[in-house]
Amino acid sequence: MVTGLARLAWPQRTALVLGVLLVGWGLVDFARAEPRLAVLHVVTGAVFGAAAVRTRVARLVGTLMGVVFLVVFAFGVGEPGGAMDAGVVGNAVHLLIGFASVAVAESCAWCEQRARRSARRTARRAARRAAR
Repeated sequence: MVTGLARLAWPQRTALVLGVLLVGWGLVDFARAEPRLAVLHVVTGAVFGAAAVRTRVARLVGTLMGVVFLVVFAFGVGEPGGAMDAGVVGNAVHLLIGFASVAVAESCAWCEQRARRSARRTARRAARRAAR
Protein backbone atom coordinates (compact mmCIF):
# COMPACT_ATOMS: atom_id res chain seq x y z
CA MET A 1 0.00 0.00 0.00
CA VAL A 2 1.34 3.41 -0.92
CA THR A 3 1.55 5.77 2.01
CA GLY A 4 2.42 9.08 0.39
CA LEU A 5 2.02 11.01 -2.80
CA ALA A 6 5.79 11.14 -3.29
CA ARG A 7 5.94 7.34 -3.47
CA LEU A 8 3.51 7.18 -6.38
CA ALA A 9 4.91 6.68 -9.87
CA TRP A 10 4.14 9.53 -12.25
CA PRO A 11 1.35 7.61 -14.07
CA GLN A 12 -0.32 7.03 -10.72
CA ARG A 13 -0.09 10.75 -9.93
CA THR A 14 -1.58 11.49 -13.34
CA ALA A 15 -4.47 9.10 -12.61
CA LEU A 16 -5.00 10.88 -9.31
CA VAL A 17 -5.07 14.27 -11.06
CA LEU A 18 -7.56 12.92 -13.62
CA GLY A 19 -9.71 11.71 -10.73
CA VAL A 20 -9.63 15.12 -9.06
CA LEU A 21 -10.48 16.86 -12.35
CA LEU A 22 -13.44 14.54 -12.93
CA VAL A 23 -14.74 15.09 -9.40
CA GLY A 24 -14.42 18.84 -10.00
CA TRP A 25 -16.30 18.46 -13.28
CA GLY A 26 -19.01 16.58 -11.39
CA LEU A 27 -19.29 19.37 -8.83
CA VAL A 28 -19.69 21.89 -11.66
CA ASP A 29 -22.45 19.67 -13.07
CA PHE A 30 -24.18 19.75 -9.66
CA ALA A 31 -23.99 23.55 -9.72
CA ARG A 32 -25.50 23.56 -13.23
CA ALA A 33 -28.38 21.39 -11.96
CA GLU A 34 -27.44 18.30 -13.97
CA PRO A 35 -27.50 15.64 -11.24
CA ARG A 36 -27.22 12.55 -13.49
CA LEU A 37 -24.09 13.82 -15.19
CA ALA A 38 -22.75 15.06 -11.86
CA VAL A 39 -23.05 11.65 -10.23
CA LEU A 40 -21.51 9.98 -13.28
CA HIS A 41 -18.50 12.31 -13.30
CA VAL A 42 -17.99 12.17 -9.51
CA VAL A 43 -18.11 8.36 -9.50
CA THR A 44 -15.75 8.18 -12.48
CA GLY A 45 -13.36 10.56 -10.72
CA ALA A 46 -13.51 8.51 -7.53
CA VAL A 47 -12.71 5.35 -9.50
CA PHE A 48 -9.71 7.06 -11.09
CA GLY A 49 -8.54 8.33 -7.72
CA ALA A 50 -8.87 4.91 -6.12
CA ALA A 51 -7.06 3.31 -9.06
CA ALA A 52 -3.98 5.43 -8.39
CA VAL A 53 -3.01 3.14 -5.51
CA ARG A 54 -1.37 0.52 -7.75
CA THR A 55 0.02 0.74 -11.26
CA ARG A 56 -1.75 -2.43 -12.34
CA VAL A 57 -5.13 -1.11 -11.25
CA ALA A 58 -4.41 2.30 -12.80
CA ARG A 59 -3.50 0.54 -16.06
CA LEU A 60 -6.79 -1.39 -16.11
CA VAL A 61 -8.94 1.60 -15.17
CA GLY A 62 -7.07 3.83 -17.63
CA THR A 63 -7.71 1.36 -20.43
CA LEU A 64 -11.40 0.95 -19.64
CA MET A 65 -12.09 4.64 -19.04
CA GLY A 66 -10.09 5.60 -22.12
CA VAL A 67 -12.29 3.42 -24.27
CA VAL A 68 -15.45 4.73 -22.59
CA PHE A 69 -14.53 8.41 -22.94
CA LEU A 70 -13.41 7.99 -26.56
CA VAL A 71 -16.65 6.18 -27.43
CA VAL A 72 -18.68 8.92 -25.71
CA PHE A 73 -16.71 11.47 -27.74
CA ALA A 74 -17.34 9.58 -30.99
CA PHE A 75 -21.08 9.31 -30.38
CA GLY A 76 -21.27 12.92 -29.20
CA VAL A 77 -19.59 14.24 -32.33
CA GLY A 78 -21.38 11.77 -34.60
CA GLU A 79 -24.88 12.79 -33.50
CA PRO A 80 -25.05 16.56 -33.03
CA GLY A 81 -27.93 17.32 -30.69
CA GLY A 82 -28.22 13.64 -29.72
CA ALA A 83 -28.27 12.10 -26.27
CA MET A 84 -24.45 11.80 -26.07
CA ASP A 85 -23.69 15.27 -27.46
CA ALA A 86 -22.03 17.29 -24.70
CA GLY A 87 -21.46 20.38 -26.79
CA VAL A 88 -18.16 21.50 -28.25
CA VAL A 89 -16.40 21.94 -24.91
CA GLY A 90 -17.80 18.75 -23.39
CA ASN A 91 -16.87 16.70 -26.45
CA ALA A 92 -13.36 18.17 -26.43
CA VAL A 93 -12.98 17.32 -22.74
CA HIS A 94 -14.19 13.76 -23.39
CA LEU A 95 -11.57 13.44 -26.13
CA LEU A 96 -8.78 14.81 -23.93
CA ILE A 97 -9.69 12.65 -20.94
CA GLY A 98 -9.97 9.61 -23.22
CA PHE A 99 -6.47 10.14 -24.59
CA ALA A 100 -5.10 10.96 -21.13
CA SER A 101 -6.62 7.73 -19.78
CA VAL A 102 -4.99 5.68 -22.53
CA ALA A 103 -1.70 7.48 -21.83
CA VAL A 104 -1.98 6.57 -18.13
CA ALA A 105 -2.58 2.93 -19.05
CA GLU A 106 0.38 2.83 -21.44
CA SER A 107 2.72 4.56 -19.01
CA CYS A 108 1.68 2.21 -16.19
CA ALA A 109 2.59 -0.74 -18.41
CA TRP A 110 5.94 0.91 -19.13
CA CYS A 111 6.59 1.45 -15.39
CA GLU A 112 5.73 -2.18 -14.63
CA GLN A 113 8.12 -3.40 -17.33
CA ARG A 114 10.87 -1.14 -16.02
CA ALA A 115 10.35 -2.40 -12.46
CA ARG A 116 10.53 -6.03 -13.65
CA ARG A 117 13.78 -5.38 -15.54
CA SER A 118 15.25 -3.67 -12.50
CA ALA A 119 14.24 -6.57 -10.24
CA ARG A 120 15.84 -9.07 -12.65
CA ARG A 121 19.08 -7.08 -12.74
CA THR A 122 19.15 -6.90 -8.95
CA ALA A 123 18.55 -10.65 -8.67
CA ARG A 124 21.37 -11.38 -11.17
CA ARG A 125 23.78 -9.13 -9.27
CA ALA A 126 22.88 -10.81 -6.00
CA ALA A 127 23.40 -14.25 -7.56
CA ARG A 128 26.83 -13.22 -8.88
CA ARG A 129 27.84 -11.89 -5.46
CA ALA A 130 26.68 -15.09 -3.79
CA ALA A 131 28.66 -17.20 -6.29
CA ARG A 132 31.95 -15.42 -5.44
